[in-house]
Amino acid sequence: MIRISRILSAVPPVLVAIIAGCAQPGASAADGKFVRIGSTRPDLFGLPAEYRALHVRLEKCLGQPVRFVSQPDGPGLAKQLELGNVAYAIVSPAEYAAMEEPGKITVLAAALNKSGKTSRLAYIVSRADSSVKSVADCKGKRFAFGAYRDLLTDTAAQRTLESRGVPVNNQFPEHVTPPPLGIEFRLYLRDDAAKTVAFDPTVDAGIIDELAYAALPDKGGNLITGPSKDQFKILDQTVAVPELLVLAGPAADPTLTAKLKDELLTKVQDDERVCRDLGIAGFAEPDQAACAAARQLLAKPGK
Repeated sequence: MIRISRILSAVPPVLVAIIAGCAQPGASAADGKFVRIGSTRPDLFGLPAEYRALHVRLEKCLGQPVRFVSQPDGPGLAKQLELGNVAYAIVSPAEYAAMEEPGKITVLAAALNKSGKTSRLAYIVSRADSSVKSVADCKGKRFAFGAYRDLLTDTAAQRTLESRGVPVNNQFPEHVTPPPLGIEFRLYLRDDAAKTVAFDPTVDAGIIDELAYAALPDKGGNLITGPSKDQFKILDQTVAVPELLVLAGPAADPTLTAKLKDELLTKVQDDERVCRDLGIAGFAEPDQAACAAARQLLAKPGK
């Protein structure tokens, strides 16, 4: 028997997006006009799970059927917004940062994290008893990054190190392949970076998301229950990057945009299911400085 996953893997991405859209409520042209919202979350069998509760609210708020349209990445979403093929988009900070020219795109709202902020930064830390007392001391040391290509715990961490004279492309090799490949790997630990810095004497420093740091107890950390704040020295911090963003394209209907923005800023925080599914505490006006900082992290040299 041929596995369904093998069949789906052979389907072109564009056709996948069409199939996903047609599986959604209100996606049929026979149902009349509908509002298209772009994202990078495809689901062949209906709505992406995290958007299902939001979908109900948006259809009621906008008074029209809503369809989520999948794109592969941030630049793809930017193009669809600019062409008017989608009116709105829900994007991660990394997806927004990857948009080369978002000048015609408006950031309507930014998600609130559990600290009640629309952006967050990360701390570069070393152990409290370590000889590493500044970022410059990290040269040639093992460094614990967060998730690979994460805008905050990888890209922003690298930029902060480089700005302090620590070129990451020449430092902290975990493994170096022999020529001709010569590929250097860094230590990526996702959520275990703090624990590793605290208890692994071979890892001298690392990056900790400020929300993860805030959740640590002040004292009493141990290998079983995890680290505490008193086990670290904060050496520096990254720029703040935004949380989840909602964008409007230049072709979006101003009346619908006003309704959508009001719904996000004043009502979504009271819907427990929407907030839980999206992993947020609501929406607020975006931090434009954080949005600009996010884009600068991925900007090409000279821009």
